[in-house]
Amino acid sequence: MPVVKIGNRKKFDVELVVFDKDGTLIDFHVMWGRRATAAVNAVLDELGYDAQLECRLYETLGYRPSDGATNGSGPLAIAPLHKIDVAMSTVLYQHGLAWADAERTICEKFSPHMCSDPTDELVKPLGAVEESIKRLNAYGIRTAIATSDNRISTLKMLRMLNIADRFDVIFCGDDDLPQKPSAEVLQQIGARCSVSVEEIMMVGDTVNDLSMAHTAKAGAKVGVIGGATPTDLLSDWCDALISSIDELGTLE
Repeated sequence: MPVVKIGNRKKFDVELVVFDKDGTLIDFHVMWGRRATAAVNAVLDELGYDAQLECRLYETLGYRPSDGATNGSGPLAIAPLHKIDVAMSTVLYQHGLAWADAERTICEKFSPHMCSDPTDELVKPLGAVEESIKRLNAYGIRTAIATSDNRISTLKMLRMLNIADRFDVIFCGDDDLPQKPSAEVLQQIGARCSVSVEEIMMVGDTVNDLSMAHTAKAGAKVGVIGGATPTDLLSDWCDALISSIDELGTLE
């Protein structure tokens, strides 16, 4: 069985590495912080600026624009976009809008920014992503993606990183499939790749990613620091911490 090593510290016998996308392959804060800010501003432009509403929208998202701090267990960090839309609509409804008006405002003003086409400015790779994935594949280690982002956006970003054809399976937030943190995500990915869950390494930047791997009894759980979750919380759920996937090596 292939071996993935992390520096000279740890070695894991795995056949398949499953990656989260945002905060793992690309910079979470650059992509989603800017999208969230633009989306909230569009809602406030439509309804008229209200400091209390602004605060509630950001609190519900789990994002603090003043310093870019993100709640690693909040919607912005882990929820599919359609569920974020429901949460934002609820804030507007509680603010006094009729439900239909709240949904329309989120659909027309908020969602377009959250689903906007990724640009080179926003898709900032965390390290030498293309080279790291190619190195794993060249050694016979298969790769997959499990993300809460939409499929169209995900595929565009992977193409921008030149790795869209490197994954055996890609699970996205708008697929009619199990969603993170369900253990079924890794179970189904393993089944599609004819690999047992015990032979899977999960690499992600949130407790959502790693708790899923823990429940599924994945062979290895690797946390990426600097994403949406503080390091001290992430460390409780993983076998190893890395600053980027550049640290995932192979036995030559």
